[in-house]
Amino acid sequence: MAQQITSRPGLFIAGYTALALALGALVIALRGYDFLLFILIWPVILSAMLVPWRMYLILIGIGVTVTAITLPLVVPDLNRSATTAAAATTAAFLICESVYRVMRRQRAMARALQESEELFRCTFERAPAPMAITDVHGRLKWFNQRLCDVLGYERDALKGRMINDFAHPEDRHIRLHSALIAAIDGEASVEKRYVARDGREIPMQVKGTLIRDAAGEPHETLVIFFDLTAQREAEAQRLAVERAMQETQRLESMGTLAGGLAHDFNNLLSGILGNTNLALLNIPADAPARAYLEQVEIAAQRAAEITRQILAYTGRGQVAREVIDVRHLLNDLKTLLDTAAPATITINYQIEPGPLPVCFDRTQLRQVIVALIHNAVDAINDDVGQITVTISERLFDADHLPRDTVGADLRAGRYAVIEVRDTGCGIDEDARDLLFVPFFTTKKERRGLGLAATLGIVRSHGGAIQVESAPGQGSVFRVFIPTAQEYPETKTAPAVTIVQSLDDQASPVQSASAGFAPAPPVDQRSAAHAMQDLVLIVDDEPTVRSVAARMVEHVGFTTLQASDGVAGVDLFRANADSIACVLLDVSMPGIDGAQALQMMRAIRPDAPIVLMSGYAGEELAERFAQLRPDGFLYKPFDIAELKACLEGVIRKGVRVG
Repeated sequence: MAQQITSRPGLFIAGYTALALALGALVIALRGYDFLLFILIWPVILSAMLVPWRMYLILIGIGVTVTAITLPLVVPDLNRSATTAAAATTAAFLICESVYRVMRRQRAMARALQESEELFRCTFERAPAPMAITDVHGRLKWFNQRLCDVLGYERDALKGRMINDFAHPEDRHIRLHSALIAAIDGEASVEKRYVARDGREIPMQVKGTLIRDAAGEPHETLVIFFDLTAQREAEAQRLAVERAMQETQRLESMGTLAGGLAHDFNNLLSGILGNTNLALLNIPADAPARAYLEQVEIAAQRAAEITRQILAYTGRGQVAREVIDVRHLLNDLKTLLDTAAPATITINYQIEPGPLPVCFDRTQLRQVIVALIHNAVDAINDDVGQITVTISERLFDADHLPRDTVGADLRAGRYAVIEVRDTGCGIDEDARDLLFVPFFTTKKERRGLGLAATLGIVRSHGGAIQVESAPGQGSVFRVFIPTAQEYPETKTAPAVTIVQSLDDQASPVQSASAGFAPAPPVDQRSAAHAMQDLVLIVDDEPTVRSVAARMVEHVGFTTLQASDGVAGVDLFRANADSIACVLLDVSMPGIDGAQALQMMRAIRPDAPIVLMSGYAGEELAERFAQLRPDGFLYKPFDIAELKACLEGVIRKGVRVG
């Protein structure tokens, strides 16, 4: 009550004046002969009226002076009247001074409170984060404009609403206020999604602080909202980059492992296939063992095909790049693809007119398309379905490159996009992560490299593959291949091409030797006697070296053998004028094929040298391009390939260049 009176000067002055008049009347009534004492009350009344300006001291001084002059003249009992006047003056001073001090303190507190409220209001409204003050149940009482902007509602639509009404239905069970009540320090934080007026889902971290009243009871809650959208997007992007890096590292490590295994396996197959060839040449056609050896030869050839698929997966398979029109190639494949699909599956083609050139190995591009169609057919299985093949050209800038791709790193430029869409069973997330792992399959009756070899082929040509799929919703495979204009250089390398049929079997179509075309058959001895008849074989694998020597001798040449590069160079130096050809292994400990070739050329520049390797690919030809070998012999090879290689070298006059 006192605070209300002192904070309202008008009410105080009116009340104090009335009290002074009442006291004056009471004095007159009790002491009738001192009725003139009533004039002593007026300084008190006027001083009370002037309390807010602290001018009552002047009036009290004037009143005391007037009283001192007039009191002896009008009052018979001077002592008692003087005492009364002094008491009234002192009381007036003390009361007015007390009231003034209380009012000044209250006014200062009111001003400080107003400034504090203004500062809080300014901070609250201009805060970069959405903020709100709610009651203990979560009902909005005050909130800033930022909250309105984030949720997309006007102030009137939010005021008085429960903040949980705007939460995502799946997150409404997450209650901040329950956590606040349970917290010891009255602070809590939760993460939940809110739904804006336009339907956007906004992930937020909501932090709250409990505000208690004077009695210590929960009264209100200060809530601050932190938008996590940018953070979640950055986290998702970081995870995508990490997954891409892990996938790249995984594929690279698997490629290195697979390439090493293929190389070693080819060395073993060289012994198996070579010895089988030699055995078949020395066994009569009606011999019982011949059928068994033929089966061994078939198995060895099939194993060689698998190693070629492995090398295709690693990107080390032999390729012969040329400029190919993808649309024209697909038109040529339509008949094959249509006959490969069962009657329950319809293949639709969406091919825009006009050329779409890419720099690619023709046979391997066919293999890629056939493998994708084959995968789509398997996904639909025996059900009725559709496969849609789309060929298009897309231009990507650096900010809009395809995401979630596997293969080579894509750069801004033009790409030919081969899209194969099916209405099959779809692929779950776990299977998608293993799609390109060698020999992984979800089909019990299938096995092989399949999509792994497809990825290796695409990656070796600077392209990438993107997969979109979900269980029961079909799958989309997109292959991005740089167009011929975007490819830095068109190169042609001798190749072992692999055609993968729809039953996942690959059939090799191999040139006689890399780097030259096989020559027509000629008489062995006449060719050998035309020049020297000595062939030097350098290989660190005893089995390969031995079987190659026997095959060369069967063709009609004599041989020298060396188990490493050092011994090979020494033998070459000792017999340089007599050697007709050198069969030199690329990968050897100590001095490898490249170093040995350079040393041999330093001894005899025109020496015909053929490189042998379990690896085969464009990278091999590029690596030795400056050394200009006469050719490459891909392991495993048979007698016919070896013979064609040697005859080709001899027909070229055993001269390089």
